[in-house]
Formats: sequence, C-alpha cells, structure tokens
Amino acid sequence: MFVGFAFIGVIALAGFSAVIALAIWQSKRRREFLNARAQAAAQLGWYPAPPNPWLTGVAADIYQRGKPGEMFAGDFRGRGMCALDYTYTTTSTDANGSTTTTTHRVFLVALNLPVALPPLKLTMDSKVRRFFGGRDIELESKAFNDAFRVSCADERYASAVLHPRLMEWMLHNPGLEWQVSGNALVTWGTGSFTVPDTLARLEVMSRVIDLLPPFVLRDYGQPVY
Repeated sequence: MFVGFAFIGVIALAGFSAVIALAIWQSKRRREFLNARAQAAAQLGWYPAPPNPWLTGVAADIYQRGKPGEMFAGDFRGRGMCALDYTYTTTSTDANGSTTTTTHRVFLVALNLPVALPPLKLTMDSKVRRFFGGRDIELESKAFNDAFRVSCADERYASAVLHPRLMEWMLHNPGLEWQVSGNALVTWGTGSFTVPDTLARLEVMSRVIDLLPPFVLRDYGQPVY
C-alpha cells in the first residue's frame, strides 16, 4: 500500500513539474516574441507608448471589458497609427456544473482619419451573424452584401462611404473587418499583433481612407483638434 501511494505521489509530482516547465517555456517564448516585435517595430520608427484609453474603450466595445497590453504608435504614409494588444476573460459552465475561465488575446490597429466621422462598422457576414445580428444595411452590390454586414445609424451616410469602388476594394480584401471610430479607422483580430500583419492591415486601411469621397469628409466630418 505504501508503495502504491509513493507511486501516485511520484506521478503527481512529475505532472506538476511538467506544468511548471511548460509555463516557463511559454513565458520564454512570449518574451522572445515581444523582443523581436519591438525590434521590428523600431525599424519602422514605431515606438512603445502607454495604452491609449480611447482605443482601450473601443476594444471593450468590440469584445468586452478587459486589460490593455503593449501598444506601439508611429506613422504610416503620413498618417498616425497605433497597434494595441488586449486581453479579456470569459467563463463557461458545462453540463456538470464545472466552470471554465478562458483568457482571450486579441489586438486592434488604428489609423488616423483627416476628420472625425460618424460611426460605421463593417464585419464579415455569415449565417450565424445573419441569425443573431441586428439590422444589416443592404447596398447596391449583391456580392458585397453576401460577404459583409454594415452597421450604421445613417443609411445615406453608409451608402456614401461604401460606394462601388470601395465595395470592390473590400471584396478583394474580404478578411478585414473595420469600423470608423471618431477620427480613426480601426481593425481587429485574434492573438497578439505582429508587424507583418499590421503592415498588411495598414495597407488596406490606408486605401480605404484614400477612397473616402471628399464630400463625405466635408459634409459628415468634424474637425480634429
């Protein structure tokens, strides 16, 4: 009997040691990733900055209230940008009543607009989102309507922003979801932001801003101070 308990103790200790070793390895990998990302960002002139409270609020609206992580700010083709890591937790209960807490790691990328514009959100469409989602503005392009959902309080404004050329651009970049939040265009994704992915997103976002009609900026825009 004593030998049996000793064996169980050895197995438990080995399992505990394995968990500790895994946590140390993951922490080391995380530090290596963050160091490499900081070096790549520095080559582009992006610098570490305190998490922006406004962008943290945008993250809470898109996901839920959580905790900001590292943020880098800088310039992309003459426009201010920033990229923010963000984490939040959710809990779920299974049929047996056991509760599981999951930490979600996500990120946001913001690119400055020349003026502040009313809210508008563009997300990828799906059968699930059609079932649970709210009102979706239908535009002239069926292909666009099938691929994306448009959330906006002003249908005329949404139609003015999402004109045929911009809809065509988004159909060639269907993986990007974005929203207009004040004087910034914001996109988001899962995991921690990486420099290559951020650059790819900024390319698409920059083109979206370039395609905004001048009358939209004039008629709907508010000055940024």
